[in-house]
Amino acid sequence: MTMTNSDQSFGLRYMQLDISNETAHELPGVTFTESIKFCEFVSCVSSNETGMVCFLKVSFDDPKALENTNPAFELLEIVSQTKNAALIKAQTLGPLPRLFSSNEEVWWISPTYVNRNGMKITLKGTRKGMRSVREELFKLVGNGYKVKLGSESIHNPEFIDLLPEKQRAVLNKAVEMGYYNRPRKCTQRDIAREMNVKQATISEHLQSAESKIINSLTIP
Repeated sequence: MTMTNSDQSFGLRYMQLDISNETAHELPGVTFTESIKFCEFVSCVSSNETGMVCFLKVSFDDPKALENTNPAFELLEIVSQTKNAALIKAQTLGPLPRLFSSNEEVWWISPTYVNRNGMKITLKGTRKGMRSVREELFKLVGNGYKVKLGSESIHNPEFIDLLPEKQRAVLNKAVEMGYYNRPRKCTQRDIAREMNVKQATISEHLQSAESKIINSLTIP
Protein backbone atom coordinates (compact mmCIF):
# COMPACT_ATOMS: atom_id res chain seq x y z
CA MET A 1 0.00 0.00 0.00
CA THR A 2 1.29 3.44 -0.91
CA MET A 3 0.63 6.51 1.15
CA THR A 4 -0.62 9.26 -1.13
CA ASN A 5 0.29 12.94 -1.04
CA SER A 6 -3.16 13.68 0.37
CA ASP A 7 -2.53 11.21 3.22
CA GLN A 8 0.69 12.99 4.10
CA SER A 9 -0.87 16.44 3.87
CA PHE A 10 -3.54 15.38 6.38
CA GLY A 11 -0.91 13.91 8.69
CA LEU A 12 -2.18 10.33 8.36
CA ARG A 13 -0.02 7.51 9.68
CA TYR A 14 0.23 3.85 8.71
CA MET A 15 1.04 1.05 11.13
CA GLN A 16 0.65 -2.72 11.54
CA LEU A 17 0.05 -4.58 14.80
CA ASP A 18 0.87 -8.27 15.25
CA ILE A 19 -0.84 -9.97 18.20
CA SER A 20 0.18 -13.57 18.78
CA ASN A 21 -2.26 -16.34 19.57
CA GLU A 22 -0.62 -16.80 22.97
CA THR A 23 -1.02 -13.12 23.84
CA ALA A 24 -4.57 -12.77 22.60
CA HIS A 25 -5.99 -16.08 23.80
CA GLU A 26 -8.40 -14.26 26.09
CA LEU A 27 -9.72 -12.01 23.32
CA PRO A 28 -12.74 -13.01 21.21
CA GLY A 29 -11.50 -13.35 17.65
CA VAL A 30 -8.82 -15.92 18.32
CA THR A 31 -10.87 -18.70 19.89
CA PHE A 32 -13.25 -18.91 16.93
CA THR A 33 -10.38 -20.03 14.68
CA GLU A 34 -10.89 -23.53 16.05
CA SER A 35 -13.74 -23.82 13.54
CA ILE A 36 -12.84 -21.03 11.09
CA LYS A 37 -9.28 -21.19 9.77
CA PHE A 38 -8.97 -17.65 8.46
CA CYS A 39 -10.99 -14.44 8.71
CA GLU A 40 -10.03 -11.35 6.71
CA PHE A 41 -11.46 -7.87 7.08
CA VAL A 42 -12.73 -6.52 3.73
CA SER A 43 -14.48 -3.26 4.58
CA CYS A 44 -16.41 -1.51 7.33
CA VAL A 45 -20.08 -0.70 6.72
CA SER A 46 -20.73 1.13 9.99
CA SER A 47 -19.63 1.44 13.62
CA ASN A 48 -21.70 1.09 16.76
CA GLU A 49 -21.34 0.60 20.51
CA THR A 50 -20.77 -3.13 20.07
CA GLY A 51 -18.09 -2.85 17.41
CA MET A 52 -18.31 -2.70 13.63
CA VAL A 53 -20.60 -4.06 10.94
CA CYS A 54 -18.15 -5.40 8.36
CA PHE A 55 -17.75 -7.49 5.28
CA LEU A 56 -15.43 -10.41 6.08
CA LYS A 57 -13.89 -13.22 4.04
CA VAL A 58 -13.74 -16.47 5.99
CA SER A 59 -12.38 -19.94 5.20
CA PHE A 60 -13.15 -23.22 6.91
CA ASP A 61 -12.96 -27.00 6.56
CA ASP A 62 -16.62 -27.56 7.41
CA PRO A 63 -19.31 -25.22 5.97
CA LYS A 64 -21.31 -25.80 9.16
CA ALA A 65 -18.72 -23.63 10.92
CA LEU A 66 -20.84 -20.61 10.00
CA GLU A 67 -23.75 -22.10 11.90
CA ASN A 68 -21.77 -22.19 15.14
CA THR A 69 -22.11 -19.36 17.63
CA ASN A 70 -18.74 -17.72 18.20
CA PRO A 71 -17.52 -14.84 20.38
CA ALA A 72 -15.88 -12.95 17.51
CA PHE A 73 -18.81 -11.94 15.35
CA GLU A 74 -22.54 -12.27 14.83
CA LEU A 75 -23.39 -13.45 11.33
CA LEU A 76 -25.84 -11.06 9.63
CA GLU A 77 -25.75 -12.27 6.03
CA ILE A 78 -23.92 -14.74 3.79
CA VAL A 79 -23.22 -12.74 0.65
CA SER A 80 -21.66 -15.63 -1.26
CA GLN A 81 -20.29 -19.06 -0.35
CA THR A 82 -18.24 -21.91 -1.75
CA LYS A 83 -17.41 -25.27 -0.19
CA ASN A 84 -14.61 -23.91 2.00
CA ALA A 85 -15.00 -20.12 2.02
CA ALA A 86 -17.56 -17.36 2.23
CA LEU A 87 -18.00 -13.61 2.00
CA ILE A 88 -20.18 -12.55 4.91
CA LYS A 89 -21.63 -9.46 6.52
CA ALA A 90 -21.20 -9.57 10.28
CA GLN A 91 -21.32 -7.59 13.50
CA THR A 92 -17.95 -7.79 15.24
CA LEU A 93 -17.96 -8.52 18.95
CA GLY A 94 -15.51 -8.16 21.82
CA PRO A 95 -13.21 -5.47 23.21
CA LEU A 96 -10.75 -5.24 20.32
CA PRO A 97 -13.15 -4.21 17.52
CA ARG A 98 -14.95 -1.97 20.01
CA LEU A 99 -11.66 -0.19 20.71
CA PHE A 100 -11.41 0.85 17.07
CA SER A 101 -15.10 1.51 16.46
CA SER A 102 -15.07 4.10 19.26
CA ASN A 103 -12.04 5.89 17.80
CA GLU A 104 -12.95 8.11 14.86
CA GLU A 105 -9.31 8.90 14.03
CA VAL A 106 -8.08 5.36 13.27
CA TRP A 107 -9.36 2.89 10.66
CA TRP A 108 -8.78 -0.75 9.84
CA ILE A 109 -7.47 -1.24 6.32
CA SER A 110 -6.23 -4.27 4.39
CA PRO A 111 -4.47 -6.52 5.25
CA THR A 112 -6.27 -7.11 8.56
CA TYR A 113 -6.99 -10.71 9.47
CA VAL A 114 -7.14 -13.45 12.11
CA ASN A 115 -5.77 -16.96 11.69
CA ARG A 116 -4.58 -19.74 13.96
CA ASN A 117 -1.32 -17.90 14.64
CA GLY A 118 -3.00 -14.74 15.91
CA MET A 119 -4.04 -11.37 14.53
CA LYS A 120 -2.60 -8.83 12.13
CA ILE A 121 -4.25 -5.41 12.19
CA THR A 122 -3.29 -2.77 9.64
CA LEU A 123 -4.17 0.78 10.59
CA LYS A 124 -4.34 4.20 9.03
CA GLY A 125 -5.11 7.25 11.13
CA THR A 126 -3.96 10.44 12.75
CA ARG A 127 -1.08 10.70 15.18
CA LYS A 128 -3.54 11.36 18.01
CA GLY A 129 -5.58 8.32 17.02
CA MET A 130 -2.51 6.07 16.92
CA ARG A 131 -1.47 7.18 20.39
CA SER A 132 -4.92 6.46 21.75
CA VAL A 133 -4.92 2.99 20.20
CA ARG A 134 -1.54 2.14 21.73
CA GLU A 135 -2.75 3.23 25.16
CA GLU A 136 -5.98 1.25 24.97
CA LEU A 137 -4.29 -1.79 23.44
CA PHE A 138 -1.83 -1.86 26.33
CA LYS A 139 -4.80 -2.16 28.71
CA LEU A 140 -6.02 -5.21 26.77
CA VAL A 141 -2.81 -7.14 26.05
CA GLY A 142 0.02 -5.27 27.79
CA ASN A 143 3.20 -5.32 25.71
CA GLY A 144 2.21 -8.57 24.04
CA TYR A 145 2.13 -7.24 20.50
CA LYS A 146 4.58 -6.08 17.86
CA VAL A 147 4.43 -2.88 15.84
CA LYS A 148 5.55 -2.88 12.22
CA LEU A 149 5.97 0.13 9.98
CA GLY A 150 5.49 0.09 6.22
CA SER A 151 7.58 2.05 3.76
CA GLU A 152 4.76 4.62 3.75
CA SER A 153 5.58 5.64 7.32
CA ILE A 154 9.30 4.95 7.14
CA HIS A 155 9.83 7.22 4.14
CA ASN A 156 7.78 10.13 5.47
CA PRO A 157 10.13 13.18 5.57
CA GLU A 158 8.71 14.12 8.96
CA PHE A 159 10.13 10.91 10.45
CA ILE A 160 13.37 10.83 8.48
CA ASP A 161 14.26 14.24 9.92
CA LEU A 162 14.15 12.77 13.44
CA LEU A 163 17.12 10.52 12.79
CA PRO A 164 20.89 11.02 13.10
CA GLU A 165 22.77 11.12 9.82
CA LYS A 166 24.03 7.50 9.86
CA GLN A 167 20.62 6.05 10.74
CA ARG A 168 19.03 8.22 8.07
CA ALA A 169 21.49 6.97 5.44
CA VAL A 170 20.89 3.32 6.33
CA LEU A 171 17.11 3.77 6.41
CA ASN A 172 17.06 5.55 3.07
CA LYS A 173 19.14 2.77 1.52
CA ALA A 174 16.82 0.13 3.03
CA VAL A 175 13.77 1.87 1.55
CA GLU A 176 15.52 2.32 -1.80
CA MET A 177 16.40 -1.39 -1.98
CA GLY A 178 12.90 -2.54 -0.99
CA TYR A 179 13.59 -3.80 2.53
CA TYR A 180 10.21 -2.50 3.72
CA ASN A 181 8.26 -3.73 0.70
CA ARG A 182 5.87 -6.65 1.06
CA PRO A 183 7.35 -9.09 0.25
CA ARG A 184 10.84 -7.80 1.01
CA LYS A 185 13.11 -7.32 -1.96
CA CYS A 186 16.36 -7.49 -0.01
CA THR A 187 17.90 -8.60 3.29
CA GLN A 188 19.98 -6.75 5.85
CA ARG A 189 22.98 -8.61 4.43
CA ASP A 190 22.24 -7.16 0.97
CA ILE A 191 22.09 -3.64 2.44
CA ALA A 192 25.34 -4.20 4.33
CA ARG A 193 27.07 -5.39 1.17
CA GLU A 194 25.77 -2.37 -0.77
CA MET A 195 26.97 0.06 1.93
CA ASN A 196 30.20 -1.84 2.62
CA VAL A 197 29.55 -2.23 6.36
CA LYS A 198 28.84 -5.14 8.71
CA GLN A 199 25.35 -6.64 8.83
CA ALA A 200 25.29 -6.05 12.60
CA THR A 201 25.73 -2.32 11.96
CA ILE A 202 22.80 -2.29 9.55
CA SER A 203 20.64 -4.19 12.04
CA GLU A 204 21.51 -1.81 14.88
CA HIS A 205 20.80 1.32 12.84
CA LEU A 206 17.50 0.00 11.48
CA GLN A 207 16.26 -1.09 14.91
CA SER A 208 17.16 2.28 16.43
CA ALA A 209 15.55 4.20 13.57
CA GLU A 210 12.36 2.13 13.68
CA SER A 211 12.14 2.60 17.44
CA LYS A 212 12.42 6.39 17.11
CA ILE A 213 9.74 6.48 14.41
CA ILE A 214 7.35 4.24 16.35
CA ASN A 215 7.77 6.42 19.45
CA SER A 216 7.15 9.55 17.40
CA LEU A 217 3.89 8.00 16.19
CA THR A 218 2.55 7.07 19.56
CA ILE A 219 4.24 8.86 22.46
CA PRO A 220 3.19 12.43 23.34
